[in-house]
Amino acid sequence: MELFGEQVAQPELSCDQLEAILVLLAQQTGLPLFDAYKESCVKRRVVARIRRSGCLDVEQYLRYLQQDAGERERLVTSLSIHVSQFFRNPTLFETLQTVVLPALVQRTAGRPLRIWSVGCSAGEEPYSLAILLVESFGEQVAGEQFEILATDIDRRTLAQAEQALYDADPTLRGVSAARRERFFTEQDGSFKLCPAVQQLVRFRQMDLQLVADYPQADLVLCRNTLIYFNRPAQEKILQALADILPQDGILVLGKSESMPAPLRARFATLDPTERIYSRR
Repeated sequence: MELFGEQVAQPELSCDQLEAILVLLAQQTGLPLFDAYKESCVKRRVVARIRRSGCLDVEQYLRYLQQDAGERERLVTSLSIHVSQFFRNPTLFETLQTVVLPALVQRTAGRPLRIWSVGCSAGEEPYSLAILLVESFGEQVAGEQFEILATDIDRRTLAQAEQALYDADPTLRGVSAARRERFFTEQDGSFKLCPAVQQLVRFRQMDLQLVADYPQADLVLCRNTLIYFNRPAQEKILQALADILPQDGILVLGKSESMPAPLRARFATLDPTERIYSRR
């Protein structure tokens, strides 16, 4: 890297040093290790934090990390992935609204339909689902017949989600003018989601590696999350999702994700384009 015409050395990070940082982070924050994440992704983000912290080497950063709670929080945030917007991949939400949700409603008649948004970031995905439910079933029915749980590992983004205040671009780029007028109120250049939609979603901090904490669900959206885990962790997570879904329950993955071969005995492909799977 070059800064003001001078070469600034990038911090070298060995596997042992990376492990020491992650162990310290786990001990100090109470969060599990990030060792199930792809090493290249984790290392790149840790190196970026070391550089931004102003530390000259890894040992100095370790001392800094041990002493400064704010830096530990910043590192956790950096290691968590937060790229989302309302109605990301619009054709998926059209399929959910016209095909998937009506079928699930018929199948779960007599009890609430349970929806789980995994890696919900600042709430864009679960709130998009809540908007669909209000449009299709009305506010009262949506509140009585559906339960939406949204989880993420990062407390900061969950706090943002509960505020439900968003910038127009890029977060609301996929929201039509009609939906923006109906469901949002402008506040000082940002947009506040209406209470009728907000109250349909519950937020909870959760680490996806803790499979024993998974809730029962009829529809799980786990989009663009598995790509950051290594293959054994992916398969462990998908096996656990299969365990908490009923027969014919629905799992949605991201566009760049696919069902590993060992899991195909547990999931049937319903829509290969939208990555929609049914629990066998």
